[in-house]
Parts: sequence; structure tokens; C-alpha cells
Amino acid sequence: MIEGVPDRWMVLRVPRPQDESRRDLMVEVLLECGARGVEERDDLLVIYLPPPSEDPQAFVRRVTRELERVSGSHEIAVELDWQPHEAWEERWRTHFKPRRITERITVAPSWERPEVPPGTLLLTLDPGIAFGTSDHPTTRGCIRMLDGRVRPGDRVADVGAGSGILAITAALLGAADVLAIELDPWACQAARENLLLNGVEERVRVRAAPITSKGLPGEPPFDGIVANIESSILTPLLPGLRSALEDGGWLILSGILRTESEASVVAAAAADLGLDGVDEEGDWWTGAFVTPD
Repeated sequence: MIEGVPDRWMVLRVPRPQDESRRDLMVEVLLECGARGVEERDDLLVIYLPPPSEDPQAFVRRVTRELERVSGSHEIAVELDWQPHEAWEERWRTHFKPRRITERITVAPSWERPEVPPGTLLLTLDPGIAFGTSDHPTTRGCIRMLDGRVRPGDRVADVGAGSGILAITAALLGAADVLAIELDPWACQAARENLLLNGVEERVRVRAAPITSKGLPGEPPFDGIVANIESSILTPLLPGLRSALEDGGWLILSGILRTESEASVVAAAAADLGLDGVDEEGDWWTGAFVTPD
């Protein structure tokens, strides 16, 4: 059980745009505003957030302005409600189901134990209130990119680790030393519990710390880094991420819309990172980059 969680959650209901690119931009804004979950219904986006430090109505007005800015609409009606923590947790349990991501990786919630083919990997997850369940295309894109790139004995960093799903994936694929970096203390706690669920706590370290343009001070170079965070945050971090890699190392970047991919490739090239592979799902884009040997 995650300590210090609120006893109730702010629930915002926002009309869901039919245009997928506008919808994805709105979801990105909501996550940046602190959303712990975004539920997509036929005509609504339902957002769950911890109670804000500011006046709730002022917060809703601020979120509304941001949504109108990215959607190009000036008539977005945002409804405010509150929900007990227990009801929020139960709702997410109904939506998080086992999912096979690659030929050898299946992700399942801790309350289900699906049968998987012999010789394949089952990643068990209880996201708690952290981002990362395999229900988002960017998470799946990163898992697909990790599968085939992680080699036994690798040192890997997961930047913006959330629930720890990508760090655990790297460990299950054979990485010997994984550093999961996450600023949110609730997510760090959820990640540590997920390490125990998957038996990788001896090989994965969770560190509550920000990532900056200076890279990962105090750490030897990594064989690979995965970062699934918003593109606006990723771009200024690229020089630091490059400096944290071994020569010949790889970097997986996600949280990037297809419309942003060209700019991301250009920014990565400026940091001496060459494009090595692409994964696309819906409006979302994941890129794998390598450093020169």
C-alpha cells in the first residue's frame, strides 16, 4: 500500500475531441498538470488528480486555459467532482488487463496470473498511483524497443520511471544493473513494490531525483537509457543523456507525437545521437538512437 496517498481524488471530466492528435495533446497537458490517470470514454476524458495545493476552482480554470490553448477551442467545459481513493483504485483495476507486448513479454496486473508460453517473460505490475501499465502506446513502444536491445550484463537507466515498468523490463531481459530515476516519491514507492513482485530488487535501484542537462552525476556510463517523458522535457535533456552513455550505447526516447518526431531527430543529432530504429502506434512515436563507437 502506498503511504501518504490522498483520501480523495479530484475528478475532471473533459469533452473528448474526435481528432486523435488534438486528443493526445490534451492528454499530454493533463499529465503535465499532475494527472495520475486519464480514462478515455466514448465522448469524455476522465482525469484523476490528487487535490491541488491551490484553490480547486482556480486550478480548473488554469487547466481549462491550457486545454483550450492546445486544442484550438475556446468552449471547453471542464466538470469538477471528487472521488474516494478506494473507488479510484477499484476503477483502475477494472481497466488494467494482461497484455502481450512482444513475442516474449507479457504485462499483467498483480491480481491476475495469465498463462504465458514457455520461455517467455511475465512482468507483474501494481501501478498504484504511478504512470506506466502498458495501456499507453508510448510504454508499449519502449518495451518493444527494449526487447532486442538489452543484452545480458548491460547497465541501463530508466529516466522518469513511474511504476518501474521499463526498468523491470530491462532487468527481466538480462540487464545486470538498472537505475530507475523518478522525481515523484509516490511513484518511487510503487516502483520499489513492483521490483519485489518481479524478483528484480537486487538488480534495480530506485532513486528519487531530478534529471538535468548535466546527465547522471556520480554514475559510470550506461550501455543504454530509456526515457518516456514529454518531448518538451526530453529535448533540453539530450546532451546530458548523451554524456551518460558509453560510446556505442543506445538511447530510447518516447512520449513523442508523430508530428514532433522530425524535430526530435534533429535535436538528437545535435547531441551526437543517430537514429537507429522507430516504433509507431497511433499518433505516438518512439525512437531508438545510438552514439558513435
